[in-house]
This record gives sequence, structure tokens and C-alpha cells, in this order.
Amino acid sequence: MKRILPGSILSFNQYGHLKIPKAVKCECPECGKTTAFILKSNYQANKIGLFSQGNCPFCKVTSSFVIMLKENHTGTNEAADVFIYDQRQPLHQIEKQPDIPGDLIRSYRSALKVHQSNDPLATAVMSKRVLESVLKNFLGEDTNGLPLADRFKQLPSHIDLSKPISSLSHLIDRDSTLQQMLDLEHDLDDEMAELLMDLLNGLIEYLYVLPAKLEMTHGRIEEKL
Repeated sequence: MKRILPGSILSFNQYGHLKIPKAVKCECPECGKTTAFILKSNYQANKIGLFSQGNCPFCKVTSSFVIMLKENHTGTNEAADVFIYDQRQPLHQIEKQPDIPGDLIRSYRSALKVHQSNDPLATAVMSKRVLESVLKNFLGEDTNGLPLADRFKQLPSHIDLSKPISSLSHLIDRDSTLQQMLDLEHDLDDEMAELLMDLLNGLIEYLYVLPAKLEMTHGRIEEKL
């Protein structure tokens, strides 16, 4: 996820006491061209911020945008921060992860292929296989006979979703080198600066982008049902 600098925000809408970006100029995550995105005004809102989308005028692919609402804004003209989310399929990422089971990779690859071939029925079949593979990986094969809904209810008790956050505590312990870097008491080289930005991007995506994206997709599916 990448922040869009204030100078690249072309126009605004007013949202309460905040100015919400209406049009932004940035690089399209899909085709790589720098262009203007018009953000859709039907925002999906939660306590964290707003979730919107915009289409690239070149490749026509939809990108997602996260607009962070500020809790303590001081003026009526304050602009919110906006980030663009790279929505490219994560197949190339998961294929490199040794702990992701092969059947999940194969079923997800097949789901992508049939979706790209505009085959809705096959997409439904392969999507179910992907969900079943994810659940089997965490719950084991003993629950295979249960409905998907029942298995998803069990999933949170088999995954420590707090671990990615709690594991950061030792990195920024008061006596750690990273804490000294953040306090400008220790030099930060280019490689560490890049790693620090990767950490920030991952943290923001984990806490803000993914929950907002899932919430929006959930709502759109319910609207279609």
C-alpha cells in the first residue's frame, strides 16, 4: 500500500469537517501508468476510515483506496490521508511461501484461470475448493464433512491473529536498536529504511486495508444475494 502525497490529490469532496480526495494522480498498480483516478463517492465507512475504488482509464482495472480519517482534526479544511492498495493477484506471492500447502496453490491457480476465462460456474466450483483447502490447512481433515459455515466459525480458534502484531513488541523494546533508530539515536542505512517502510506497509494493510476490503466485499455480496 502506498500513500498518495498531498500534491497528487487533484480535487476534493467535503466529508463532515474533512476534505476527502475526489480525484488523485498516481501510478496504476496493474499497468504501471501514471494517471488520474476518480474515486467513487459511495464510500464504505467504518471506525477506521473510508474505503473507495477507482478505475484506471488506461487498463480499466479497478484499484482500491483507503482514506484514513483523523480522530483529532483541528480545522474545517483539513485533508484526510489517502492510500492506494495494490490489488494484483497474490499468486506470485503465495507460490514463494513454503508453508502454504500445494493443494491450495493449485486450486487458487485454477480459480484464477477459470475466472479469467469468464466461466462463472467453474469459478464457483474452484472458489469452493480454495475455501475448503484453506479450512483443511488450519482445521485438519476431521472437519471435512461439516458445512463451510460451521468450519469458518471454528477457524478463529485455530489462528492466532494477534501474533503478527504482538511479535512486533520485541522489535521496538525501549532498549532495542530499532527503537534507537526511531529516536534518531542510531544510524539508519538505506536497506533498513526500506525494511522499515515494508513493515509500515504491512502493518497498515493488516490493520486497515484488509478488514475494510473484506467488509466491503461482504456487503456487496449481500446486496447481490
